[in-house]
Amino acid sequence: MTRTRGRPRYDQEDAAAAEAFRSIGSKVQLNRDEAAPLWVQLRNQVEEAINTGLLAANSRIPSEQALCDFFGVSRPVVRAAIGSLSSEGRIIKMPRKGMFVAAPREHVDFMTANLGVFDDLTAKGHKVSTRTLEIYRCPPNEKESSVFGIPANGSVVRISRVYMTDGSPITMTRISLPGHRVPGLENILSENQSIFGTIRAVFGLTVKRADRWLRAALPTKEEAEQMGVAANTPLIEIESIAYDADGAALEYYEAFYNSSVARIHMAVEQPSATVNGVDRT
Repeated sequence: MTRTRGRPRYDQEDAAAAEAFRSIGSKVQLNRDEAAPLWVQLRNQVEEAINTGLLAANSRIPSEQALCDFFGVSRPVVRAAIGSLSSEGRIIKMPRKGMFVAAPREHVDFMTANLGVFDDLTAKGHKVSTRTLEIYRCPPNEKESSVFGIPANGSVVRISRVYMTDGSPITMTRISLPGHRVPGLENILSENQSIFGTIRAVFGLTVKRADRWLRAALPTKEEAEQMGVAANTPLIEIESIAYDADGAALEYYEAFYNSSVARIHMAVEQPSATVNGVDRT
């Protein structure tokens, strides 16, 4: 791809990563006629390069302007794509140092990040697989109508899945999505494919925040069998509502989580106590 500006300083500072971005840029096919926005298409291309190791962990990302030149797109497209990857922990922004590909992490952080368990574990380098128990479209029940604000004559897509990391079941999840926002999803979602990744790539839908509630609970005999645990094994029960950037509910799920497979990591920061503007901590 021909560059339209002088070579950025980035080329000298991280030549290997710069060459990787040139390789990606030469292969990127952004189609303005596709339903998915350009930034979504670009984001997916960069994420694929991270997943396959073309962009190595801790390698430096070019500036926004350099990325515009690499991929032949405008700055808002680049900013939206990189912003999405940053919010999901795939790219780290460091003040006065630049942007870097995030290294795989050891803990599960999906409880405190805008990620599903599939994307979080994949980002950490785990091999994630799914066993879809059912997927279908139907009228909403009372809870779904309340969460999504859709009338009784509307629809939801329901997906029941067991997620496995490195071959061990880690969650059994019952997911609902507002049907009018994901037309035909039940016909295109594949096994071992991220739901968040699919609705992002196909419909341009991304999660901005989520509310999650946890409690200890015992699974039924059938649920325990699906999770590969003894019948009386206590699991973590999770209820979650995820929202898009406009505050509209995008996903509702109930899940059992086996913390013996992977611990849940939560970072807590204590705010400073001040008196008359003076820090008293």
